[in-house]
Amino acid sequence: MTQLNYCPVRWQAKRYGNEIAIKTDHKSLSYLQLDALVGSLNKQLVDLKSGERLICISDNSLSLILLQLTCIRLGIIFCALNPRFSEDEVKQRIEVLQSTIIYSADSVKHCQLNSLELDFLMPNSVAVTATAKYEDIAIDPKQVCNIIFTSGSSGQPKAVMHCFQNHFYSAFDSQSIIPLNSKNRNLLSLPLFHISGYASVIRTLLASATMVLSKKTLTSELLKSQKITHLSLVATQLFRLLENTQFNAADLSIEHLLLGGSAFSDDLLATTKARGFCFHLSYGLTEMSSQVASSTNNKNLMQLPNQQIKIINDEIYLRGKTRFIGYFNNDLKSSLIPDSEWFASKDLGSLNKKQLTIRGRKDRLMISGGENIQAEEVEKAILKFPGIKQVYVVAIKDPVFGHRPVAFIDWHNQKHLLKQLQQFLQKSLSSYKQPIHYFNLPQQTTLKVSLKELKAIAEYNLKIR
Repeated sequence: MTQLNYCPVRWQAKRYGNEIAIKTDHKSLSYLQLDALVGSLNKQLVDLKSGERLICISDNSLSLILLQLTCIRLGIIFCALNPRFSEDEVKQRIEVLQSTIIYSADSVKHCQLNSLELDFLMPNSVAVTATAKYEDIAIDPKQVCNIIFTSGSSGQPKAVMHCFQNHFYSAFDSQSIIPLNSKNRNLLSLPLFHISGYASVIRTLLASATMVLSKKTLTSELLKSQKITHLSLVATQLFRLLENTQFNAADLSIEHLLLGGSAFSDDLLATTKARGFCFHLSYGLTEMSSQVASSTNNKNLMQLPNQQIKIINDEIYLRGKTRFIGYFNNDLKSSLIPDSEWFASKDLGSLNKKQLTIRGRKDRLMISGGENIQAEEVEKAILKFPGIKQVYVVAIKDPVFGHRPVAFIDWHNQKHLLKQLQQFLQKSLSSYKQPIHYFNLPQQTTLKVSLKELKAIAEYNLKIR
């Protein structure tokens, strides 16, 4: 594991210099060229002190990846924010991060911020031979290298701190079930402000594979033209791809599909398998640097090598080399937590011979008329009804029962078959578990839906105060 102690970009440039590191719609960069670009940014940011937070507001781009990797080399902290955040949402996170060092790709939208002016162009002279002369660059693998905000789907988002060691062993775990090598091409299909996107870049880099970046819509045509072999998807992305019959393993180069972020219906998985794809369901979280347990062509989630799991009162507790190093709170040193500390995930489940079963979130359990209702159980039942892409169930206040469930549904082709769905649920759910109202799921601009916002929408529309 010597590689753990060195800058991953320089490490690969020294050993795989002429292999393609990143491919965009317009150009390809070798690992040597990537190293030169990181070196150029290193010089531009050299005045930043170790531990300072660099706030980056941008869509996925080559520039954003370069900043991510430069931060690892310099020992500064990469803090990517969703560019679709409102002004208040950006301000709130900047206040948490306590930093005035900001890079924004959209100087018009964020004109109130004092954005850094950086040169992302290739230096004039870049050696592409004699890689042996390159010296490895030592880094501290336990130093904070990034902060990623949790989605805050049920409450306030938290600023999760990771070190390079977290991502290194997370990539190692992923390799144990989803092999990735220098001949492979991994499409960056998820955002860098989310753990899935950040981890995807690190996994690809450590495997000396090629990271593919594209501004084009995710389609079968794009996957075919870019010869993508590895792809990470949330349920909505998979559903849209499967609508096209050309999305099948026989016509594409795809070797592995990593699926996560929300529930996947049995129909969706059956169709994926029937199309010839090898898929991997994943249970993961920001606090564990991505994957904790994954499956292969089934729903059996198996514990990954560097994950420690125990169950206390049905709740999943986690620890290990991928566990985050603390929630940032005013000061780096005081925000760190001991390596030995277990993280209470708030996920409910069981563990049997390294097979992990997830029942739902502890904070999504509602009590209705004295009966327990797990929101995920209701969602799972609804997803079995044909023609539904996604569903989220939230609890609303009720003067008689305490709380009642309501559902937000993303219908396929907007065919609202409510009566048929209600009849279908009568066979699979007790009456008290059946939603009392159904809404259309609002269009989402983030990877994870805000359950807090859905609850507010439901209560407003049903005039609950």
